[in-house]
Amino acid sequence: MSFFIRGRRRDVKEKKGKKRGLKNKQVLPVKKSKFDSGLDEEITSDEEEEYLKGKVNDIAEKEAEDVETAQEKKVRLAREYIQELRKERENEDDEELDDKAVAARLQEEVLESAGKLRRLVAETFLEPVSEDFIVLKSKHQKLPITCLTVTNDGKFIFSGSKDCSIVKYSIEGKRLGHIPGGRKGTENLHTGHTSHIYSLAVSSDGRFLASGDKGGIIHIWDGETLKHLKKFKSHRDAVSALAFRHSSHTLYSASYDRMVMVWDLDTMAFVEHLGGHQDAITGIDSLARESCITSGGRDQSVIVYVIAEDKQLRFVSPHESVDGVKLVDERTFVTFGQEGSLGIWTTLKKRPHHMIKRAHGCQAENGLPNWICSATTLVNTDLVASGSMDGHVRLWKITVDRGHRKLEPLFSIPIPGVVNALAFTSNGSHLIIGIGQEHKLGRWFKDKKAKNSIVVVSMKKNV
Repeated sequence: MSFFIRGRRRDVKEKKGKKRGLKNKQVLPVKKSKFDSGLDEEITSDEEEEYLKGKVNDIAEKEAEDVETAQEKKVRLAREYIQELRKERENEDDEELDDKAVAARLQEEVLESAGKLRRLVAETFLEPVSEDFIVLKSKHQKLPITCLTVTNDGKFIFSGSKDCSIVKYSIEGKRLGHIPGGRKGTENLHTGHTSHIYSLAVSSDGRFLASGDKGGIIHIWDGETLKHLKKFKSHRDAVSALAFRHSSHTLYSASYDRMVMVWDLDTMAFVEHLGGHQDAITGIDSLARESCITSGGRDQSVIVYVIAEDKQLRFVSPHESVDGVKLVDERTFVTFGQEGSLGIWTTLKKRPHHMIKRAHGCQAENGLPNWICSATTLVNTDLVASGSMDGHVRLWKITVDRGHRKLEPLFSIPIPGVVNALAFTSNGSHLIIGIGQEHKLGRWFKDKKAKNSIVVVSMKKNV
């Protein structure tokens, strides 16, 4: 007898049992869920209404906690920020003075985020003398310095070198730590870089240090202890530049593979990649907004990635190559390149406001312009510094006339060698210069008289 027939006969017997109304039929007990305890009790209509009202109120309260409007979020964050500012104030007894200081600080933050904050400080600086120089040279970095970065509080300096090592200094010149470099081919054995380091960046709170090398590797380190935290291998070519978004742990990386990648270091995870360049990306920078700006080398373009709105703003340079870009504020930026040109731009105009050709003069041997290897800005001010191979770091003042910006020379600082990296401390008290006998990307020229070192210049002002 087949299975289907047996199943059919069983169904027939069950139907007959139901018709006869068998009293001895067994009823299996229903198991109660542990979440339903107390819900099966008999309740009156009044109790039921109260019970339902309580449930509705609980749900409404939970939804109110979970769902926060954009305006409510702004108010909450503003209150938290005001509390943080008040804690920073030393004189908490004088509430009136404290409130005025907080209001002024908030107004400054608003102007800064809008790109409208501009302090006129360039003319207050004095030309440095020999007593204002401190030379930092480590036995662990015998090859040219290729990059450097400074913490937001201006206390620590990190430098990268062609020998694949990283050294940490205090602003006073004391060596505080060292990350050794490894030999090529030991990537699986050595914790750190095994090819030339091209880029460094430190988060605004000093918690994370990021370093990128010629092999496309990004390493993340603890900014205080230099302990290794993470290794990223997503780029397919050299990591030419790194930048942190201010007051966050969002890292932007630019590479010769023509891609910009966004990383979240709180979770140590990749977020997204950004395209748009047609050639190797040579520079990147970012401030407080959820955006970054990049230079595309020989594709002659600069792109502003507005990440929150998923938009790109493209600017085309009249010169053959744009080797680097630095933000002055959220709306103004500076570009530089191999042709020795230094330009000032704004996001409101597709062409540069002003372009200085041969900003560092020409080479005596062949008449070619000196390659501008690095530049930096004192953010939200009118001060710019540029470095080349002509033996001088030149400082420039940004002037504004009827909305038109222009670069004017201030003074120069004598520095023998190739200036591969520049950085101001956030308050402008020091200018940090990374020197090499060779250019950070190759060996096209060499200055044997120069020293591979870091030079800390104290920037003094008129009293």
